[in-house]
Amino acid sequence: MKKKLPIILHSLFFIFCFTLAALILHHLISSRYLKIEYTPSSSEESSQDLDNPYRGFYQMGGYILSDKEKPKTAANWCKKNCTSNPYPLMLLEINLKNYSDSDISTNALTQLDKMLTVCTQAKKQVILRFLYDWDGKALSAEPSSLPQIKKHISRLSTVVNKHSDCVYILQGTFTGNNGEMNNSNYGDLNQIRQIIEELDNDISREIYLAVRTPAQLRGILRTSTPLSSSEAYSGTLASRLSLFNDGMLGSVYDLGTYGSTPLKSSSKPEEQGTRSDELLFQYKLCQYVPNGGEVTVDNEYNDLDNAISDLSQMHVSYLNSEHDEAVLNKWKNSTYTGSDTDVFSGCSGYDYISAHLGYRYVVQQSSIDFHSVLDDTATLYLTIANTGFSSAYTKYTTDMILTSKDTGKSKKVETAIDNRSIAGNDFSEFKLSLDVRSLKKGTYTVSLRMKDPYTKNYIHFANKGYEKSKTVPVGTLTLQ
Repeated sequence: MKKKLPIILHSLFFIFCFTLAALILHHLISSRYLKIEYTPSSSEESSQDLDNPYRGFYQMGGYILSDKEKPKTAANWCKKNCTSNPYPLMLLEINLKNYSDSDISTNALTQLDKMLTVCTQAKKQVILRFLYDWDGKALSAEPSSLPQIKKHISRLSTVVNKHSDCVYILQGTFTGNNGEMNNSNYGDLNQIRQIIEELDNDISREIYLAVRTPAQLRGILRTSTPLSSSEAYSGTLASRLSLFNDGMLGSVYDLGTYGSTPLKSSSKPEEQGTRSDELLFQYKLCQYVPNGGEVTVDNEYNDLDNAISDLSQMHVSYLNSEHDEAVLNKWKNSTYTGSDTDVFSGCSGYDYISAHLGYRYVVQQSSIDFHSVLDDTATLYLTIANTGFSSAYTKYTTDMILTSKDTGKSKKVETAIDNRSIAGNDFSEFKLSLDVRSLKKGTYTVSLRMKDPYTKNYIHFANKGYEKSKTVPVGTLTLQ
């Protein structure tokens, strides 16, 4: 009997320890247990055009710098143009003909500074083009030497760089009729390359540069390979050199933009390819740099279906709102016919194109992954579609906003979303970490808020009902 007692005591002790451990484990599990219910928001797309920066139609304005004018006169002229411009984009042409063979004066630089200050105050995004001629007389109006153009670039850069947040793109090489790099004394590839390299050295890395044709771009960079995602947005010349096409959809050659000989592996980079060759090149390149200009000459290539196809393939983000009037009117009098589920079906061709120039974000899908006991954070999987023709080429700040339905209070969660990665006519998936254990139990709405650092404008999404909202709903989260 005495021998059995220790065995019984050991058994009781084991049972006690096991029970205690079970109770502790149960307590730990109970204390960590968190049940989550999540319902994604509607992903229906609206057919409204969106008021977002760096995209859409632009309005032109031209000013001649002169020592006969006062800076206040330039500022007033620019203020009037900004006020009458209903678009966020403005193409500002600055004529330098009065300084063709002399240094640009301090007074002229002050005029430019005052104009760009006005544009900044009006939250305009400026496409800037310097030129010596807009009368078709570039050969006689341009400086007599290439070093003079370089001196002008160096002098002007001191003002332009002060406004690098406002100046979006600097188009051209200062040369050619209307600054379009044609009929110029400086149309040789080596001369074009020298001017672009001077611009690259002097103009802020935050400003895109642009040349007239894909062949010129390839020749300047000495490569036939389009910009890759690994080099995009890195600040190199290749990563900031974009295109502008003022003969867009004007003919099979886009009025001299393309050639008639197919590109081959043995072709020189500066040689022009056929339309199909160059459309494919732009499709790859302009995922990472802007492309825009003006449509011209009513012809089959700008008939609505053809225009939509090519504008999409070229990733066009900006177009002249006034030229060519015949083409724009043709679009206004055409009807877009999509599928039965296409929200744009039945709208005018002009409205369809206007809505799709540049980027157009739609929150498409979302879901949450969370293990009620094991996980410290929940993972929100989010799909954002871009139904526009192109990417956005400016990085915006994107925050997730959690708003309690009980208290109305909101919590901001910064995200690492890079909106530039959402290509036109494509979508991107993002994985966001959410510290749900720091939240009080209850129901929360989950929203996204995207903002442009320069204009301070909120980026509007195309989700139906939220086209003008500061935020777009993602889903509803309940913690129990």
